[in-house]
Amino acid sequence: MKKLLIFLLAMLMLAAIPAQMTSCALNVKASELSAGYTRQATEAGKVTDGFKTAMADFSLALTNTTVSLEKEGKANHLVSPLSALICLSMLAGGAKGETLAQMEAVLGMPIDELNKALYAYTSGLYTGKDCKVSVADSIWYRDGDSFSVREEFLQTCADWYQAQQYAAPFDETTRKDINKWVDHYTDGMIDSILEDPIPAEAVMYVVNALVFDAKWEEEYEKKDILTETFTSLGGTESSVTMLRSEESRYLTVEGGFGVAKPYKGMGYCFVGLLPEEGTDIYDFAASLDGGDWTAMWQEQVRTTVYTRIPEFTYSSDMNLTDSLKEMGMIDLFSADTADLSGLGTSAMGNLYCDGVFQKTFIQVDRNGTKAAAVTWAVNKAESAAPMEPKYVYLDRPFVYAIVDTGTGLPLFVGVVTGL
Repeated sequence: MKKLLIFLLAMLMLAAIPAQMTSCALNVKASELSAGYTRQATEAGKVTDGFKTAMADFSLALTNTTVSLEKEGKANHLVSPLSALICLSMLAGGAKGETLAQMEAVLGMPIDELNKALYAYTSGLYTGKDCKVSVADSIWYRDGDSFSVREEFLQTCADWYQAQQYAAPFDETTRKDINKWVDHYTDGMIDSILEDPIPAEAVMYVVNALVFDAKWEEEYEKKDILTETFTSLGGTESSVTMLRSEESRYLTVEGGFGVAKPYKGMGYCFVGLLPEEGTDIYDFAASLDGGDWTAMWQEQVRTTVYTRIPEFTYSSDMNLTDSLKEMGMIDLFSADTADLSGLGTSAMGNLYCDGVFQKTFIQVDRNGTKAAAVTWAVNKAESAAPMEPKYVYLDRPFVYAIVDTGTGLPLFVGVVTGL
């Protein structure tokens, strides 16, 4: 019987968490080894143009394949490319040969360069009084004679991801410990990711948690909170709470247009994109790629944009494995082809990845959001004559993102088809 590596990805996107909802102190029974693997690297890394291109390409490719594969029977979609990128990059530290080559091709950079760029990028993410962004990572591996973890792998995860590391028996207490960790590092918004007992073949979990919690830069007044109609995919109409505002960033992309609305501190913004009338929302979402996204952000126009954004809340539970295979990450998921010898060795056989999973949650309301948006602050509004006002009413299916305005990169990307 071959040894099984289960690779679990967990993330959270949320909005406006009341203070009383924060988790209590983390108290797990697993043996934490983090103190033995503190950061030894001295290099700070750099957010290069190559990294920005790679992350933009990966973000849109993951969104497109996920939406395409999971659109049947699902009203709304949400994925965090950043959470997936971090988790996969940690795992790539244990990959070799063709498995590593495929992972690097999908991630867009050699893993040594990506480690450094991600360290610099996540270390530089803006956070303030009314805008919280937090990233947490952990490695859980089976403690015992059947599996031996490589110290080099653990040190790499400590150097570039500050990953907490736990040796555990992988019994019921470990399952509870992992769920406690997730609950703690998602501020209680996702309380568990493991519902069933840990499989006997499992030897490692790699987990990332990402939280975004920010208030709007401009608060909504009572007169701007309206009840209006949202027309869902298929034509069904429903009454929703619509938030009215006047913004200043207008976005255009082939087949669509949109608006960028900032959060407190101006470090992030919500981007809402509408396809042209008559264009299917899934076709529109699938048409976007990293180059389109970057150009859209760089070519944004400063003008008056009358905007309507609906309040909405939903969660998503996804298996990203098929999406990653379609993108070219194939060998990783086969016991016959995977080379994860950099993780460790097993007495029972070859290591491979059983699956990549992601849980998400979002709440957009009059107070703020937890999500990601595209932000590339290059303005192109230097025209001789003033532009006519623009109108972006998200009252029909739309694509949205929460973006880091410093780079224009999305932390989260979603599609709303019905409310």
